[in-house]
Amino acid sequence: MTNSYQCQGAVEKKSALRIFFGAFVEKLCKPATHIVFAALGGPLLGAAATAGVLEEAPAVPSGNDISLQEVLFETRDDASRVARFRYVMPLLRQGIAFTEIEEDFFHLCIGVAVPYLAVSEEKVDQVIISMADRETEFGVMTHLAQQYFEAFSVQDGTCIWEGF
Repeated sequence: MTNSYQCQGAVEKKSALRIFFGAFVEKLCKPATHIVFAALGGPLLGAAATAGVLEEAPAVPSGNDISLQEVLFETRDDASRVARFRYVMPLLRQGIAFTEIEEDFFHLCIGVAVPYLAVSEEKVDQVIISMADRETEFGVMTHLAQQYFEAFSVQDGTCIWEGF
């Protein structure tokens, strides 16, 4: 996992470790009005720590080991905002079917994404949870990785499955 902040187009990369521990960002993205920020200071850091927000290896219903690769925020051409929570589950390499981990996606949305968005005060129109068998670069097609995705809208503190 990288601890660097990068800005590629309208996508903001935020390392889970930096977000969780409240590191301050010194890098600005272009255009100048688009600032990458993820500092959780003072009481917000305490709230994040007690809520278990953005654990590196959260427990999921399937019982499989997963790790958080990164959280990305994207502003689409229609001005809608998307939060992407990207996870790695190495066991996918062994041919686990989607149905075996299906509940993990909702669990991560309601148990990680919703609390994180509340603490970070990020406003988004959609949450996308992804699982891959290895770390992948966002937006780069790879035929080597096994990946699954689920999309949710968040309304009144709950996740509503949108399906792809």
